[in-house]
Amino acid sequence: MGNSNATSAREALMAELLQDVDVLARRLEQVDETLAGKIDKATTDAAGKAFLAFKLNFESVMEKDAEKLIEAGRYAAAQIGNQLGAQTVQWAAHKTALEYRTRRFVVLLLGIAFAAGALGGFVGARLGGA
Repeated sequence: MGNSNATSAREALMAELLQDVDVLARRLEQVDETLAGKIDKATTDAAGKAFLAFKLNFESVMEKDAEKLIEAGRYAAAQIGNQLGAQTVQWAAHKTALEYRTRRFVVLLLGIAFAAGALGGFVGARLGGA
């Protein structure tokens, strides 16, 4: 009989312990939900503040150095224009030289064709008995 009282007492203590653990688990879930919401809000606020600070700093730099940036852009555009102009001149010179070579080649072919025709006529005339 003494053994059953001890078992009942153990079961009662175990039941209380399980209830306490259940209460702690519920509190931990509540803290986790609350903490997640606070972390999300704090992260969003921090990101917004950082973006705003960056935007204001960027706008300040743009206003302060706008003339320098415009001048740098003009210089870069002038450099690009100069390079394009130089490339165009080189391309035009190459095209002219190529046209000259093409004309020379066509004249050479015409001369060879004329000479071959004349030689063929001469050989034909000789073979024909003239």
